[in-house]
Amino acid sequence: MRLPRSAARYAAVLLTAAALAGCNQANDEAGQTANETATPPSAPTPAPTNTSEESPTAASPADSGPARLIPEAEKGEAGARNVLLDFARAIEFEDFSKAYAMLDKSARQKITHDAFAAMFEGFGEITVAVPFGRMEGAAGSLYYEVPTRITGSSGKKLSGTTVLRRVNDVPGATAEQLRWHIESFEVEPD
Repeated sequence: MRLPRSAARYAAVLLTAAALAGCNQANDEAGQTANETATPPSAPTPAPTNTSEESPTAASPADSGPARLIPEAEKGEAGARNVLLDFARAIEFEDFSKAYAMLDKSARQKITHDAFAAMFEGFGEITVAVPFGRMEGAAGSLYYEVPTRITGSSGKKLSGTTVLRRVNDVPGATAEQLRWHIESFEVEPD
């Protein structure tokens, strides 16, 4: 028996959707098992560092910005890490203007753009390590404090703490206050 064209198309769409759903379920199950033993599933993977083989006109991962998350994930540790990893990538790719712009206004008042960029002079290739930190809540805000270690191929090192902050969903909070931002970035030479 031969199906009418519209029924055949409908059947093809259903079969394709079922196949994709099966693939996604298998990927989710495999990813869940791998993530349980590695890092939490909400932690984006940092981009690889720049190499001399890359074209100078090629866009770097630092240009792409943070990964998009669902609104609920944005509010928690996943959202904080997303901003933190974007900040770390900007430093690794020596996009100091982008990294500096990510600092909160109060953090920028403590250091000028030129002094911020000068911290990394003579580092060579930069690697930023920002392991998982500690989430705390206080007075209507969430804070995410992370130990930070910056290493250069020249042997220079900086270490300290990076603190991110966002206001909880309180009435009257602005969109800017509800986003994670770098409240403080305090590192010193080792």
